[in-house]
Amino acid sequence: MSPRKRKLKSASLVILTVLLIFQGCIKYQTVSNSDLSISAGFVCGWGSGMDSISITRNLITYRYWIPATSPAPVIDKARPVTESEWKEILSYVNFSEFLNLDYQSCNVCVDGCDEWILIQNDNISHKITYDKGLEIKAISSLQAKLASIRAEFAR
Repeated sequence: MSPRKRKLKSASLVILTVLLIFQGCIKYQTVSNSDLSISAGFVCGWGSGMDSISITRNLITYRYWIPATSPAPVIDKARPVTESEWKEILSYVNFSEFLNLDYQSCNVCVDGCDEWILIQNDNISHKITYDKGLEIKAISSLQAKLASIRAEFAR
């Protein structure tokens, strides 16, 4: 093989390697402890009810309201997050896997109900919407944890 072909082959391998590394960085995002936030909730048509929960490293906020009766939340609570609870929540988040989920239901569009989850990490975010009550195997542990936190606030 000529020296020129070897240089071209080497350059091609370097470029390919850099592209593969770059692609891996995009596809497999790691979860940053400080910049992650999780929001979730449900919404039902005809203004019959909606809730939202927002979780960050330091705080959980929960709101429930019935838009048809009042613009103000019926429940509006918040509490701090302990370090051990934060670690537990993070253990349920596989951000790379979550980014690949493609659920975009719109039952609320025809007066039904949808649940949603939005995860933000640094400047990357992804939101899914799905039939209320649907268990998604890839995130079932996260769904269960979010449901238990919501139940705590709804009491």
